[in-house]
Amino acid sequence: MAEEMDIMEDYGESADMLQESADDMLPTVKGRFSKSALNGLVKSFNATLEVAGFPGDYPMFDGDQTMLPVDFVRGLAMMADAAEETGSGVSITLDGVADDRGLALLAGKLDALAKSAAFKKALSEPQGMEAEVGMTKPSEEQMFMERA
Repeated sequence: MAEEMDIMEDYGESADMLQESADDMLPTVKGRFSKSALNGLVKSFNATLEVAGFPGDYPMFDGDQTMLPVDFVRGLAMMADAAEETGSGVSITLDGVADDRGLALLAGKLDALAKSAAFKKALSEPQGMEAEVGMTKPSEEQMFMERA
């Protein structure tokens, strides 16, 4: 039982280190952001999360900020990747976001992504490993060649 706990702790530590490493690659978004502009972006972000099938539960901001939190930037970066990978036609970038105007533009792009037919269609189709299930069965000759 103690060995299992040690293994679980090791996995947890490894996952934390991996997440920290990934977070280090995210852009730092600094500027002067008002509470109202931040919360407008959060509303758009949450709506897009819901369209993607996730709970739209990112919390609202309590006040003005000079830097976006890492977890929020991580979520926005994932939406930018999803926009590109789904062929939505919406280009989302965090470059140059430094004020309320930049947040409003970003919110508008998230709103467009949430309404994108290509985004919705791509999310409804199986991805990755699931898509490979429908592949044809290899012939006996192919299976023998793989063993050789």
